[in-house]
Amino acid sequence: MSGTRLLSDASIGAIADLTRSAPDVERVLTGEGITLEALPPVRDRGAVIVPNVRQRLARTLKALDLTDRATVSSVLAVAARLAEIYENAPNASPGRVVRLRDCLAADGYHLTQAGDPLAAVRALADAADRELADASAIRAELLRLERNLGADPSQDIGAAKRLIESTAKIVLARTGVSAGKNPNMNVLIPKAMESIAAFSETKPRHVQAMMESLRELALSVNRLRNTAGDGHGGVTAVTGVDDRDGRLAVRAAIAWCAYLLDALGDLQGQSTD
Repeated sequence: MSGTRLLSDASIGAIADLTRSAPDVERVLTGEGITLEALPPVRDRGAVIVPNVRQRLARTLKALDLTDRATVSSVLAVAARLAEIYENAPNASPGRVVRLRDCLAADGYHLTQAGDPLAAVRALADAADRELADASAIRAELLRLERNLGADPSQDIGAAKRLIESTAKIVLARTGVSAGKNPNMNVLIPKAMESIAAFSETKPRHVQAMMESLRELALSVNRLRNTAGDGHGGVTAVTGVDDRDGRLAVRAAIAWCAYLLDALGDLQGQSTD
């Protein structure tokens, strides 16, 4: 391993403290392609001490390459699933989950959906399935995003841009508005918002201001992609863009896409009344 570890021993310990049973841990780890280490018994003053599942999990996670963003994303997925299992178990101590959240936050990560882009990605996929007869295009972008999130901020930024683009094209197609020939994002983003009446003058003034900000947010993701996203060449020379910037781009894309899908669902519902 080389570089700086992205998860601290405190976070690893907090994750291990949520273990309830070896079968649960093995199932969750297997889902992320991780194998739970089998530690040998230890003899102490004639007694044989068998390592418990918490010790095995902590050793397993510490042995991973925690300098690798993709590996850390897998560990975070493990943490989220173990936290869910723990919270639903009898006699669970809320303090352990709070400690995990605090430790992850200190490392720059989050456990809850409000701060977890992976959870938000899955929620957006569910929204797309609800609102669209064919959500396959958005689903494909979300799947790529979920698989690679955290591996490289440039990839995250590029995926965020593609998600906005796919959503804009679907919304325009569903509302019967032509995107024109070879439209760029500066055209697609405002046109898609106009097609669902995002800028209606009947909206309260503060909501109108939010719509303007939402449009600028999506446009900013596109501008960031042009300078620091994948697929534009010279990305490796970009400096000053880190994991948090990539996650911010993803969250910005999700906010824009979620609003448009929500509004599109309302329009489709009205058309069938």
